[in-house]
Order: sequence, then C-alpha cells, then structure tokens
Amino acid sequence: MTSEILEALASPGWTAVRDAVERASDLLRAGAPGEGGVARIGSRLVELAAHPKWEVRKAVADAVQHLRHETFHAALAQLLEDDNAYVRDAAQRGLARRTELTRADILKEQHGDLLLHWLSDLESRHGPRARRDAMRVAEKYAELLVREARHEIVKVIAPLDVTLLNLENSLERARVDRESNLKHVARARGRLRLLTAIIDSLRDLTAEVTPDFHGEDLREMVEEAVALVKDRMGPRGSRISVEVTIDRDVRIDAHRHRLLQAFSNIVQNAFEAYDGLDRPGRIQIGARADEQRVVVLFADDGCGMSEEALRDAFQLYSSKKPEGTGFGLPLAKKIVETEHGGSIMLASKKGEGTTVTVVLPVEQEDRQE
Repeated sequence: MTSEILEALASPGWTAVRDAVERASDLLRAGAPGEGGVARIGSRLVELAAHPKWEVRKAVADAVQHLRHETFHAALAQLLEDDNAYVRDAAQRGLARRTELTRADILKEQHGDLLLHWLSDLESRHGPRARRDAMRVAEKYAELLVREARHEIVKVIAPLDVTLLNLENSLERARVDRESNLKHVARARGRLRLLTAIIDSLRDLTAEVTPDFHGEDLREMVEEAVALVKDRMGPRGSRISVEVTIDRDVRIDAHRHRLLQAFSNIVQNAFEAYDGLDRPGRIQIGARADEQRVVVLFADDGCGMSEEALRDAFQLYSSKKPEGTGFGLPLAKKIVETEHGGSIMLASKKGEGTTVTVVLPVEQEDRQE
C-alpha cells in the first residue's frame, strides 16, 4: 500500500497526485504505515507543498495534520505562506486540527476520537468560532480540575511523607518502639485511603454515565445508604441515631448505584456534622411524594454551616474537614441534577444543623423495563 501511494505521488498528472495525497492522508490517519513509510510519505509531502497546482497543495495541507513526523513542520511552514488563499486556509485548519489531536493524545484513543467528532459536529452546526470557544472552555475547566486535584493530593502526600520519615527514623534507632511504629503505619494507611478516595471521587465526578433507570423502593435505598455510612463511620457514629420516615410504597425510577452513591454522600455529611460535638446526634430522613415528583429531606441537628461554607458547599474541594475529599456534595449534585433530572438544595445555620432537600421525578423517560 505504501509503495503504491509513493509511486502515485510521483505521477506526472496532477489529478493523480492529488488523489494519491488523499489516499496518503487516509493511510496516515489510520496509522497504517510503519515508521519508515511515514518518513518517506512525509518527505514526499514536503516536496509536493511546492507543487505548481494549488489543488495538490491544498490536498497536502489537509493531509499533513495526520503526519506524526518531523517533516510536518517543514511542509506546514511552506503551506502557511502559500500564494493561494484556499491553500493557506487549509493549512490553518490543519494546524488547528493538529493542535487538537495533540491535546487529545493525553486521553485514551477512543476518547480522543470522540472528542474530535463532537468538535467537528459543533463546527458544522455553528461554525469554527463555536468550535474554538468550546475547546477554550474545555481547556479552562480541565486546567482548573487538574490544578485543584493536584493541590488536594499534595495536601495528603505531604503528611504521608512526614509519617514515613518518622517511621524510617524510628527504625534506624538501636531500640525500636513497636507501639510508636504501629501508629506511624496506621497514619500512613489512613492517608493512603484518603488519597484513594480523592482519586475515586474524581473518576466518579467526571464519569459519563449511561442512564439505566429501574423502578426502585425509595425507603430501601435510603436505608441502604444509611447502613453503608454507619459501616464506614464505625464507633464514631455510635452516638448518632437515624430516623427514616418514608412510606414503603414510595417508588421512583432511578439509576440505583449512582443515586445510592448520592444518598450516601449526603448521609455521610450529616454524620460528620457531629464530629467534635460532645453530645448525641439525631438525623431525620423523610419524604413526601405526588404523582410527578418526590421530595426527600435529610435533616441533622449537628454543627451547621457558616454562610461562606453554605455558599461554597457544592463547589469542588470546598470541604474543610480533615478527612474530607471535597467531592461529596458536588458529586451528589451531579447525580441528582444531571443524571436524574432532579434538584438538590441546602439550608443550614451555624450551631443549629443542616437540611438537604432532594427533589426527584417519579418517572424517567429512559426507564428500562
């Protein structure tokens, strides 16, 4: 295939050359030629960038975006200065596409292809400016997400490093304090669990979920969420009572795993509202429903939230808890609002407690029978 294309690229007829360039473009896009084949095709495209027919030069401009070789720059530099406006425009588009392909390389191959497909579809519907604006917004969001994630992860790694250093120093002493070393190990394991939780939450927040709705018993789901949190809290939650007052005949269409995750994040926050308080706690979970929607209320009488904390509660990494990931309520909001078409609201007063209100539609259009 490569040898046939190279032979056609040297054809005396310009239409045959143009067709061969387009075939070379398809081959490069598919990643079919080996390293040697890419180098030979690249060298030939550089030569054809000066072809007397603008139609050939335009085809070259369209092809070089797929050329992952050093000859890409040589060909593109010449095409960007071409006398023909069509060729220059094609070269500019090729450069833009190449930049997008480079950015997409950090994703899995299928995700990169999907991203480019979305951008191309956006451009066909709304023009090049919409495509550029979408890329700019996506880049800024990714930059923010990565920067903040790094900040949170470093906050966990730093004390983990100190703990391991203390353990190392202890082991270098002539006499090893077993109890002290076990405490260092326990702290290190706790930090690793928190680090894992942050990474898992980041994955869950950015995951694209295909709806899988089924009719579910609301009370059963809430009780399961409470049980999950109690297991995680261990002795910390022993002084907190939970009262669930939801009729057993209330059913909703839900993506069970995801909505259970949202409920457990909300309940976890309610339990943690009693950390540091020297008194028993009480969490009340109730619901009211009509034919169209169900309203679920999670109320605690814990520490409550300041106005600033309340304002930022659904922002990533806003948690000030020592063991908090900052993903709990933002992830719950995504699941409830984006995936289930509902809404989530928060009311709180410092020192008095917090109420989370979740409104969900009873029926979903995409319910699976």
